[in-house]
Amino acid sequence: MNQFGFREYGWDSVPFRSQSLYTLNSTFRATSISSLQWIHDLSDFTRAGYLQLTIITASFLVIVRYLLHRPYSKVSGPESNAHAVAWPFELSSQLLRASSLAFMIVAAVRGEGRWTDATALAYAFVIGVLRLAYDLEWRHVALHHTNFILAGSLLILTLGELLPYIDTDHNESMSPMMICSISTLAAAVFVALATRREWIPPSLDLDISEKIPTREPSPEETCSWLEYYVTYEWLTPLMFKGLRRQMTLEELPRLPWYDEPFVLLSRVQEARRKGKSTFWTLIYFLPQEVTTMGCWIALSFIFEMIAPYAMYGLLRYLSDPEGSQFRPWVWLALLFIGPLSRSVCFQQYVFTSTRLLVRVRAALTQELYYKALGSMELDDEVFAEIAATDKEKEKSKQATTSTGRLANLMGADVDTIARGRDVVLVACGVTSGSVVALFGLYKLLDWTALVGIAIMLVLSPFPVLIARRMVGIQRDMKRIQDSRISVISEYLASIRAIKYFSWEEAIIKRVNEIRLGEQKKIWALNILYITLNQLTEAIPNLSLVLIFTLQVLVRKEPLTAEVAFTAITLIRTLRRNLSMASNMSRGFTAAGVSLKRLDRYINSTTPLQSHPVGQLKISNATFRRHKRALFALKDISIDFVEGGLNVITGQSGSGKTTLLMSILGETILENGTVTSPEDIAYASQSPWLQNETIRDNILFNSPFEQARYDRVINACGLPIDFDEFPERDGTEVGENGASLSGGQKSRVALARALYSKASVILLDDVFSALDSKTSAFLWEEAFCGDLLKGRTVVLVTQLPWIAPQADLTITLENGSVKDIQQNLGVVRKSVTLDKTLVDEGNLDETVEAAATHTAESNGTTLIGSSNGSSNGDIKSAEDKRRDEVTQEALKTGPTARLQFFQYMRLFGNPFYAMLALAMSILSTASFVGTGLWIAVWVDAYGKDDAYNIGFYLGIYAAWSIADVIFSGLTYIAYENGGWYAARSLHTTFIKAVLSVPLSWYKTTPIGRVVNRFSRDMDSIDNQLAGMLRLGVETLTRLAFQIVAVGSVLPIFMLPAAACCAAGILAGELYTRTAVAVKRLVSSSQSPLFAHFADTLAGLPVIRARAKMAQTFGDQLADKLRIFERSSEAQFNCNRWVALKVDMMTTLVTVAAGGIAVSKAGLVAAGVVGFSLSNATTLSQLIIMLVRASNELEIEMQSFHRVREYASVEPEEKPDEVKKISQYSDNPEPTMPENWPTTGEVEFRNVTIKYDLDGPEILKDINLKFAAGERVAVVGRTGSGKSTLVLSMLRFTNVVSGQILFDGVDITMLPRRKLREALTIIPQEAVLFNGNVRSNLDPTGKIPTETLEKALQYCSGIASFQYHQNAESAQNGNGQHNGTNEAQSDEPSSDIGITLSTPVKPKGENFSHGQRQVLSLCRALVRGSKLMLLDEATASMDYETDQGIQEVLRKELNEYGRDRTLVTIAHRLKTIIDYDRVVVMSAGSVLEVGSPKELYEAKGQFYDMMKHSGEFEDLERFLNDKV
Repeated sequence: MNQFGFREYGWDSVPFRSQSLYTLNSTFRATSISSLQWIHDLSDFTRAGYLQLTIITASFLVIVRYLLHRPYSKVSGPESNAHAVAWPFELSSQLLRASSLAFMIVAAVRGEGRWTDATALAYAFVIGVLRLAYDLEWRHVALHHTNFILAGSLLILTLGELLPYIDTDHNESMSPMMICSISTLAAAVFVALATRREWIPPSLDLDISEKIPTREPSPEETCSWLEYYVTYEWLTPLMFKGLRRQMTLEELPRLPWYDEPFVLLSRVQEARRKGKSTFWTLIYFLPQEVTTMGCWIALSFIFEMIAPYAMYGLLRYLSDPEGSQFRPWVWLALLFIGPLSRSVCFQQYVFTSTRLLVRVRAALTQELYYKALGSMELDDEVFAEIAATDKEKEKSKQATTSTGRLANLMGADVDTIARGRDVVLVACGVTSGSVVALFGLYKLLDWTALVGIAIMLVLSPFPVLIARRMVGIQRDMKRIQDSRISVISEYLASIRAIKYFSWEEAIIKRVNEIRLGEQKKIWALNILYITLNQLTEAIPNLSLVLIFTLQVLVRKEPLTAEVAFTAITLIRTLRRNLSMASNMSRGFTAAGVSLKRLDRYINSTTPLQSHPVGQLKISNATFRRHKRALFALKDISIDFVEGGLNVITGQSGSGKTTLLMSILGETILENGTVTSPEDIAYASQSPWLQNETIRDNILFNSPFEQARYDRVINACGLPIDFDEFPERDGTEVGENGASLSGGQKSRVALARALYSKASVILLDDVFSALDSKTSAFLWEEAFCGDLLKGRTVVLVTQLPWIAPQADLTITLENGSVKDIQQNLGVVRKSVTLDKTLVDEGNLDETVEAAATHTAESNGTTLIGSSNGSSNGDIKSAEDKRRDEVTQEALKTGPTARLQFFQYMRLFGNPFYAMLALAMSILSTASFVGTGLWIAVWVDAYGKDDAYNIGFYLGIYAAWSIADVIFSGLTYIAYENGGWYAARSLHTTFIKAVLSVPLSWYKTTPIGRVVNRFSRDMDSIDNQLAGMLRLGVETLTRLAFQIVAVGSVLPIFMLPAAACCAAGILAGELYTRTAVAVKRLVSSSQSPLFAHFADTLAGLPVIRARAKMAQTFGDQLADKLRIFERSSEAQFNCNRWVALKVDMMTTLVTVAAGGIAVSKAGLVAAGVVGFSLSNATTLSQLIIMLVRASNELEIEMQSFHRVREYASVEPEEKPDEVKKISQYSDNPEPTMPENWPTTGEVEFRNVTIKYDLDGPEILKDINLKFAAGERVAVVGRTGSGKSTLVLSMLRFTNVVSGQILFDGVDITMLPRRKLREALTIIPQEAVLFNGNVRSNLDPTGKIPTETLEKALQYCSGIASFQYHQNAESAQNGNGQHNGTNEAQSDEPSSDIGITLSTPVKPKGENFSHGQRQVLSLCRALVRGSKLMLLDEATASMDYETDQGIQEVLRKELNEYGRDRTLVTIAHRLKTIIDYDRVVVMSAGSVLEVGSPKELYEAKGQFYDMMKHSGEFEDLERFLNDKV
């Protein structure tokens, strides 16, 4: 039956039911002697009383030992109702125990019973009464002893009194007193099993109990043993909830205390200390679970043989009722007990193994997280080597990002390791089952069986060789998958830049190239997998044909029904076991690869350097970002002024940020010493914010103090922003702070540092994103008052007026200290400010802030809040996590039952899908036909008609070959179709998420999208097609077998129909709940990815604060708790339905046996064997169909989730494209072929909204920029400057008026054509993993000469040196220097940048200034007629700024005066020589004119000059200008 089940699915997916005639039957054939004396000997031994006295003595000694050694300090009484005695059950137990004892005493007095039995019952009764003492721990101990004695006594009485009755010759009758005693004892045992357990408080078992919050227990901690091991009734309330309505997280069962994330973390850390490798760590981590799994699965495989043995005995009884030594009810009882015992054991194995899976995921995820928190970031080369062999290390590697590769380790690899848990099933279960089957086969067929087994053993190395080859391919696939997830994560995080430059097609092409490589590996894996499967199918079939040939031709033995069907069953068992081992080997090899990857990561990490605690001081220190970095800070000695302002200045690339990183211990200290306080607050150059509320970001897990909080937000100018947010400081900032403007992000990050109570504050260029007025306000409020009194501040800044007011000024140049100036005791003063104008400005800012917020919240942001409160209430962190999970689960919506048809439509074409279905039918028909032909052959012997052995043997061989061939073709059909479906789906998916408007990312966190690219695509790649095949084949086989059995035994249709109905009912109940819970599981994974990515992005900020890393670890535990809770509920639901259907189908098996007994002598033996074989398998098929259809529906969630995002509405709607095509034929001013020819821009009465229903952001704008002009747009934060620029790129809605670019209305153009025609240099320079060439031109269309010329133009700015000789290409020499294979000792000034220079993710191997210069080069190579600069030089020093402006001026002059430059700038010195300045305020144009004209007009521009801190320099420049 392995051909329709058990392929790549673990046992969790498809539970086994015993197959027909699984047999140990003929093993006992030799023992069928005329006397059953062993039964009577066993009965006499149990009656002797030794066993009773043994269990009493053992129990008494254990109790005495416990009382002598228990720690009485830990005696505790009940704490809640969970510990209370269940009195109805307790009284029933006491009554039944007393009754059984009384009946046994009467029987003993009469001489019908034994006093030893009465003594055991009396002992149990006394202990049972004494357990009612108040001491909670004693109650549990006494209860276990009571139940142990009761169960032991029942077993002894059963063996002694009831066992002899299975012998047909035993005719003694039992006394009524003994019957009553055994009955009440059995009832007492049943009540004990059904009584709910009292909760064991964690304090009794764990030393870390103080960490566990006092709370109610989970249902599984208090359910009865019967519910826990057999019925899983504690899940029934959940099932009915799922039937009635959509499930929410709060309705799931609570997490038991022993699965709390921090309990698992402490255990895995302890295990890691014992076992160095991850494999041994897991063995030490979960020894009890692994041992328990081994015991349960071994018992399951052994109990599996009971039903076939019973069937064998039943067939023998039917063939000779008079000669039978056993009563027929014995076989019917075994038919019930065998499958039920097997099912209970198997489900307990799966229950334990899935619990292990959840624990491994939670523990390893936390371990990886803490490892990342406590380690320096790995070099790219080290990560590329993870899971690579020595040969592969020399090959070129796909680039990965730290977030992508760590997310893949945490997600895919940890999952793969957990899925490898079924190695226990193969080692314990498959081995024991195969040994018993082989032994039975030998006893049945003598030496012919040995020949067949020998053939199987000789051919078995072939599958092993194939499995070994699969390991290498699996490793390659993992590495490519790492790369794919990394680049997708990187590109989605920078989606705004991709849309700015209209690079969607180039990005899609690159992702598809990586995906193609991955799919080639997947297909190679599929082919090997199919080959492996068919080998394991063909080997047993070949063996069976050979065995039957030898049996009938050489041994001349007749092929009787019992021999034939038993042999087939045993060989099928072996085939299934081989198939299972080979199928699971795919998971084991993948787990082995992932274990090595984890080991290499853990062994490769470098712990963070912690400096000695003391006041901030650096002495003769040399720092390097990492071992291979070329740039270094050398011989740095700085004695920072304690409690003062220390300012660091220097050109871009001089090492300012690296110096701050070195103070934080984020760099390698090669020599020298550093001392620093333990708690440091750090605000980075690119502000890092969590995806939480503004208040949560400022508090940063510190206690809320109203007065301190108000003071800090006032100093940072945030109340005005709060006024315009509906939820004020409860506003969610989105991922990477995307809901806020650049200035708001900087001020929130500054507020976080100021609110902290850290004695040292490191600020990396916090003024760069602020306009001059805001900078002046911030300087006065935060730096000039006493807010920073007594705190050491280290400030990196480019503002020239700050350095003279610092206590200490450090100037860096090329990694060395150029100059240190002390100015102790200086009194800091605010910049010249006119209070009236500031107040007016602030009033203006209120309106502008509204514009900014509306702009940011209506479509121009990357990602926004996904779970914000709509009423302004700030939810607790736990509530928000739950909301996020529940919201995503509800968003995915219900999955249609027959949605798999839509999936099959992606197989290529409808005919291919029909072919796959046809192959399933043929495969099933050939399998059933094999069994039917055996029945015909056996009956031919019964009629003395089997003379032509060759005829019967030949047809049987043909059926067997057809079975293997059709099975293989079915696999190929589904795997090939699934491969095509996955390919087209991924292509559509990546195209869709890059084509959506930016507003879509407002409500869709990137973590959620990456989760669908990672886990969901993995499911579609590897699981979905196989699950579909399993479902279809199970359905067709069920239909075939019902028809086969019904045609022979029509009466069997009645119990079969009842069983099908009950199975479908239970399945429907399960499906409704399981699908809902699966959604919650999938949704609970996204916050984990998001938290991981969030933490990695802000590692320096988090680690700088004392004990903050632990706080973030606790937050991860909160998210893991939700994931564990939903995962355990999902797995436990599977156990619930499996046991329910197993119980029903076991009854059907008994009914089939009863029907067979009633038909004795009326139907041919072969047909009865065939019918019984199919009848017992039928019960299994029903549960498999329920499970397969439910698993298919659950797996279809991945398809549904991917398809949901693959079909989102694109930014460029089809109807708009039509308008464009109409426009091109329009007789009105037609578009020139070489448009645009000039950079002329005109705004005619333009009114702009971000959202058509939202407020007006720009109102009645009338502007005209002549071709070749350099235009500056200035104004306060939120005045509409960025909106003006974004409107030219069509990221907004033009509700009235026209924007003309070179005479063409831009709303009539496709967005892609428009964005290709102009260029923007954004505030944040975005660089991608690759090299300089791929960053300048991802499309690959621009000639090399153009690229090199742009690099030459920019050479000399911000330590940016162009090196023409590509052979000596080195990395960037900035403060974030990257790695290079060739080590070089050359000074950084000699190092050049070429087109082949590697670029790390986010351009980390270049300084901030160098990244901006590369962004400039990117703009130059496009040769656009219109160039837009959005505060691109805000964070540059003045020299770098001037260098960039000089290059732009030179570029414009060289290519004629038809190229227009529009610059948004805060720094007036940047634009003072521009041709025209546009001053904006509150969405309107305030002033337009040349800088000289506006200066003389003494208006708003003049006011801005006054507040810039550089008024004299600006005035001098304008007066000197002719």
